[in-house]
Amino acid sequence: MKIGIIAPTSFESLEEINKDAKKIVSEVVKEVLDKEIVGVFDKCSVAEFFAKEYLKNKGKKIYSIIPLDDKEFGFAWLNQEIESPKGRKINCGTWRNQPEKLNEETDALLCLGYSSGVLIEIAYSKWFGKKPIYIIKELISGELPKDAVRKLDIKYISYKEVGEWL
Repeated sequence: MKIGIIAPTSFESLEEINKDAKKIVSEVVKEVLDKEIVGVFDKCSVAEFFAKEYLKNKGKKIYSIIPLDDKEFGFAWLNQEIESPKGRKINCGTWRNQPEKLNEETDALLCLGYSSGVLIEIAYSKWFGKKPIYIIKELISGELPKDAVRKLDIKYISYKEVGEWL
């Protein structure tokens, strides 16, 4: 099973929601070590922290989505060194294709907090087999509006339940 990791860029925004955000993310990592992980790993981001913890704890396989052809914005802020020996880099072309590629490459999404980018990645799931999206309740300020997500497969779970769901 390939799990897409979606998260805000900064821990600062997560720590406004829960001061134990780093501890919670570290606990979540331990529950998915036997899964393959896919993500976009900005330097100093929540996703990069997740990926480093995953690799440190000998996670199974990790894939980095990188827009290698993007001339408009570039990708210098991504940590291009994040990958496991069996993983690889996945070229999504440009940033405009990134949410689509993330959804194409995954079986489920694991949401570690909200941001505008995370909301885009969640919305794109509608067109890619309506995969489940597991949102960690301790890392969000509230549930998404029901009218906006009624056609999505959203599950709000505790970080303590990740192993049961995935």
